[in-house]
Amino acid sequence: MPKTRRPTKSRTSRTAPRRRHKQAPTAPQTVPLLNRDDLRTILFDLATRLAPADVDSLMEREDTLRRQAADLTSDDLSLLREEVALALDCLRDHVAGDCSQIPYYTIALLAAGMYYFADQLDVIPDFLPGIGRLDDAAVMAMACELAKDGLQRYCDANSRPLPRFHLHPVI
Repeated sequence: MPKTRRPTKSRTSRTAPRRRHKQAPTAPQTVPLLNRDDLRTILFDLATRLAPADVDSLMEREDTLRRQAADLTSDDLSLLREEVALALDCLRDHVAGDCSQIPYYTIALLAAGMYYFADQLDVIPDFLPGIGRLDDAAVMAMACELAKDGLQRYCDANSRPLPRFHLHPVI
């Protein structure tokens, strides 16, 4: 004869209801809007679509881009101003044929960074006061970091110091 189980009584019927402890509220976790992989993806996507004629047309807007960079008066954006000036100088010399020893990889990355800088409606629209150029600064810093060897060659050829590039981990 098979054994039958006796029905067991529920424990909750004998014990008092449990008190829930109030947990201290936790601070919301900060998630970066752009991380290093995002910056690389943005640059490589732009750079792989650029043709030499695109660099030429970008340099037709050189004066406008230099004025936009000069308008960045915040000390927090001083490195961006330097990077834009260096990128435009390098691109101008490339278009003029004055600097043939710079790899096209460098030119493509700098042009991609400048196209991103020129775009007013990018990840963080440039018209937003105080934050509108932060993504531009991060993209340009990544472009300069990835193109550092070519930029070093350019600076050496022109007896110019290479700016010290910094990438912030969170934007």
